[in-house]
Amino acid sequence: MLRPIWGRRATFAAMRHAIFLPVFCLVLAACERKTEVFNPPGGAAQQAWFPLEIGQATEFVVDSVVFDFGLRDSSRTFVREVVADTFRDNTGRLAFKIERFERESPAAAWQIRHVWSTSRTASEATRTEGNLRFRPLVFPLDARTGWDGHVFLDKNLEIEVAGERLRPFGGWFFEVDSVGVPGTVGGFAFDSLLVVTEVDSDNLFERRFSRAKYARNVGLVWREQWILDSQYCNQNPPPADCATRNWAEKAEKGFIVRQEIVR
Repeated sequence: MLRPIWGRRATFAAMRHAIFLPVFCLVLAACERKTEVFNPPGGAAQQAWFPLEIGQATEFVVDSVVFDFGLRDSSRTFVREVVADTFRDNTGRLAFKIERFERESPAAAWQIRHVWSTSRTASEATRTEGNLRFRPLVFPLDARTGWDGHVFLDKNLEIEVAGERLRPFGGWFFEVDSVGVPGTVGGFAFDSLLVVTEVDSDNLFERRFSRAKYARNVGLVWREQWILDSQYCNQNPPPADCATRNWAEKAEKGFIVRQEIVR
């Protein structure tokens, strides 16, 4: 799945993701139980939204803001991901090695930061970053498809961002927004985009949002994540703008990350 892509001062206790984090049904609304749905035809053709070929490379610009109790650390990072090789994982399944390079400006030299892996079967695409394994897509899919993208994760796992602890992996449920719709991302016109909302939850104390866009024969081209916590409303009495104050203003810890293709 978000980052992470998280910014220079944001680190994981066990690993970093991205992206792409937890949703608690605390107040104002009841939790709805969601179940996975897989029934549309055409899964093989849909794998073009998650292409894998040695030598394939994609470059992104990643803008991040890390929140640390009144302090904000903004940064821009350029990222290049290259499908470098194949191997067999511990189950014998074919997997692809992903080399992730980063630099702070277009004029700087690329520096390799991570070596991750990814794989794709007839039913799902997976991505492993460090010791965390995500399931960003399933096949086949349509506008009704939903699935647990964090099925392989401990939903209570904590990460560390700017010295503060967050539980980012529980409560997500990936759902397709649109399939095969043309659109423009990063100045590029794509004739077929897949849009997936991975989480979109908001209560008085947490904001969890993650959405991704995939282009046919390119793969991931855009992702935005808001993983924020705040105790702003936990005052006596609560502030008058408790429920309406913008999360970018009341956030005390967490991050906002936007990732967009540039090449």
